[in-house]
Formats: sequence, C-alpha cells, structure tokens
Amino acid sequence: MGAGERLSGTVPSGVASINKATPRGHAVRGCVDGRQGACGTESCDIARGTTGAHRDMKDTSSKPGRLRIPRAPTTAMLVWSLVALIGLLALIVAWQFVEPAPPKQVRLATGSPGGAYELTGDLYARWFAQKGVRLETVETAGSVENWELLLSGAVDAALVQGGTAPAAAADELEAVVSVALEPLFLFHRLLPDEPEERASSLSDHLEGLAGGRIAIGAERSGTQHLMRALLPETGLDGRLEEVGAELVTIGGREAADALEAGTVDAAAFVMAPQAPLVERLLAAEGIGLVHLRQAAGLAQRLPYLSAVTLFEGVVDPRRNLPPRDVHMIAPATYLVVRQDTHRSVLQLLIEAAQRSPTPHLVGSANDFPSLEYTDIPIAEDARYFFERGPNILHRHLPFWAASLIDRMAILIIPLLTVIIPLFRIAPAALQWSMRRRIFRWYRQVRLIDEDLARGDLPRSRLESDLALLRRLDQDVSATEVPLSYMEEFYNLRLHIAYMRQRVRDLLAEDRSDPENGT
Repeated sequence: MGAGERLSGTVPSGVASINKATPRGHAVRGCVDGRQGACGTESCDIARGTTGAHRDMKDTSSKPGRLRIPRAPTTAMLVWSLVALIGLLALIVAWQFVEPAPPKQVRLATGSPGGAYELTGDLYARWFAQKGVRLETVETAGSVENWELLLSGAVDAALVQGGTAPAAAADELEAVVSVALEPLFLFHRLLPDEPEERASSLSDHLEGLAGGRIAIGAERSGTQHLMRALLPETGLDGRLEEVGAELVTIGGREAADALEAGTVDAAAFVMAPQAPLVERLLAAEGIGLVHLRQAAGLAQRLPYLSAVTLFEGVVDPRRNLPPRDVHMIAPATYLVVRQDTHRSVLQLLIEAAQRSPTPHLVGSANDFPSLEYTDIPIAEDARYFFERGPNILHRHLPFWAASLIDRMAILIIPLLTVIIPLFRIAPAALQWSMRRRIFRWYRQVRLIDEDLARGDLPRSRLESDLALLRRLDQDVSATEVPLSYMEEFYNLRLHIAYMRQRVRDLLAEDRSDPENGT
C-alpha cells in the first residue's frame, strides 16, 4: 500500500484474518500473514499481546509492587462520586423539610376539677395512651387561663369556650375542631312558693335578686367572661348598684357549695349537662334553674352563642331531671393548639374527638365534632385530617410506624426524583467518556494518516510519526476499558499497528531509494 492510501476501517490486506476479542475479553486467536506466513506482522503481535510498543519496553508487569493505574475505573469513580455527591446534597436539602418525630407527651389544659372539660380530657388521654402517646391533663380555672397557658407555651393544646379568644390568639394559635355545646346554667335559691323553673328574661331574673349575691364564675374562667359579656346586653352593667346585687367571683364546686349553703343567692355555670355538678344542683332542694325566654334573641346578637333546649328528663330520666323543658344559651367548646404543634398531634386530637365523643344532651349529636363554632381559623392540617380521615398507613399500622413512614416519604420521594435520573445519566456519561477517549486516539491516528497521504515526507517526519504511534500504542495498551468496549479497543490497536507498519514500510522504501544513495 502506497503512501497515498488513506486509513480505512478495514484490516490491511497483509492480515488475512484476526478473530475479535470476545465480550469477556478473551485473547485474540489465529493470525495468518498473507506475505510472511506465520504471524510476521505487528497485527499478529496484538494477538499475542506483544506489539511493537511492548517489544520496545521492558516487561515490568511481573515485578512486585508495580501496578498499572487504570484510567477507565478512575473515570467511573469520578462519575459515581459526582452522583453520590449530588445525592448527598439532595438528601441534605430534603432533610430540611422532614418533620421531627411526634412528641411522646402532650399537655392539654382542661378546666376545674369535676367539670366537663376534665371529663373530656380524661377520655382523650385514654385514646392517646392506645397510640403510645401520654396526654397530661392540666387543671385550670377555665378558658381564659387556658388561652394564657397556650400563648405562653406552657401547654400544647387546650379546651376553650367560644367567645373567649384574646386578640393575640389568631396570630399564634389555631383551632382544631369544636367538640360540644355547653349551656349556661343559672341556678338560684327559690323564694317561698316559687316554682323551680320559671320563664324570665335575664334582666328580670337579676333584678329579682335585688340585694342578693351572684356567683359569676372564678377569675380567668369562661363562665365569668360570658357573664360579663351578657350584662351589657341586658342593660344591667350600670344598674347593679341600683338593684343592690353583688357579683362574687367564684365558680365550680366552690360556687355550688356556696349556693347550697345560702351564702350566695344565684350562681352561673358553663358546663355540659352530664357534669356531676349539674345533676347535683338540679336535684338539690330549694334550688331552681332559670328558663330564659330571650335565649334565641341573645344567640342572634352574640354569634358565638347558640339557643338550645334542655329537654325534660334528659339529665336523669329516673328522677325526671329537669322536670320540664328549659330554654338556654350555649357557647361551643373547641380544641386549640399552637401553630407549631406537630401535625400528628392534630390527627390524634381529631381522632380522639371522633372516637371518644363528648356526650351530647343538648343539640344534635351528629353536629360534633365540627369545623364550625370556633373564634379563630381552623388549622389547615386539621381540616385535611377531619375531611379525609386517617390515611391507609394510620388505619393499618401502629401510630409510631405510620408516623415514621409519613416523615420518610417527605425525604424519599424528592430524593428519588433526583437519584433515578442520575442513575440513568451516569452510564451514558461513562459511555460518552470512553467513546471520547477512543475517538481522541483515533483523531491522532487520522492526523498521521493524512500526513502520510500527502507523500514525499522527509525521513525525520516519518520517524517522528513512528515515535508518536509508539507512544499512542503505549497509552492505549496501558488503559483498562470495560468489557463492553473491547471491540472498539482492539479495533483501535489494530489500526495503530497498521499505521506503524505503513510508516516502517515507508522508512524501508526511503533507505532503498537510489536517489538517497543507498
């Protein structure tokens, strides 16, 4: 083949046949030289693993302590290291959005001992215990104190009375669900020959207590808050001194004891009809319950109130308590939490309200729990849990396991959206890197081929090309490539050997040229 011939993708005519390497990298077998017979060309040396480059170099592969540094694994290491780094960064970013684990203990502010709030808190505590969380109930004076404890962070949740929310509540707190209506009970000592229940307006009743003492609830209680809101509605806030009525700030058991002892003439209580204290006063001799004719009107004027009827015998059918229907007004009781309360606590509170409902002796039992009757906005997570219920994990797994999977889903799903594309891109990147390396070597071979095609090259240029091919062959032979690229690898080595043979042939022709004096 003359110097003007160009490099092609075929094996030169001097090589009759060369078996390609197997995919597992088995040695090349069988080589017949068309001109010299048995394996005389450098192409056949490749089959033996002894190219011209190897003949020019001393074999150091068998010397102890001498290891070749593989280049392809280094590239793979860089690619996979980059994948690992990106995955780690994605993990760090996703971790910022993972919620902390649910708390093992929750503090719930309830109310005074013996009241409906305390009974409700005990029901919820039993439900929480089934889920592996301890619910600690905190006795308080009432709703006003409960708001204060929530705002100060002393408790995690509280049962509060509608209409008692302070101005700062909406900025730091959120409602969960309303759980019941709790009527305002106005008990009073009966005058001689006075019926136990009489229909009257609130102002008529209070004016009838001229010179009497009225227990309006303890300080920081929801009862006192409601009574002080009702006084302006009746027009009695400025007339108490005129009628000689005295307001006494006691409530709960203390107020009931005082009423029975006669140290107060009337007492107000906001509590559920099933509370033991209510049944006690309904059954007490000489104590009556006020029947409010204006219940519907007051509920219309104060939106956090509802007009309800306490039906005859609903508290105790055996003793027929109360002995007749009584019209009353009732604020709602609802659950409130801090805005930073763990969402799992919201779910447990809603489940407790649904699975351990407060008995309803006024209004409809189907109305509660409810997302209505609250003074502050409902938490979005609470609305979601209330409307959709527990997910499949919480229905079939223990609470701690379902919560763990919920938390990890926030971590795993974004992580998979990053890792899966990376694992698809990485092999393609490795393939591109290996092909780029092979093409770079072929570019060098191609440049020498074009150099030879121009012809009439000086001997020094041919020797330079031969040295370049030798170094190129050393570089290629020292590179370890994946098994899937063995075909391209051995094709490249064949073409390098072919080009080296061409250069040697041209050097031999140059020595035998008569014009060179040889």
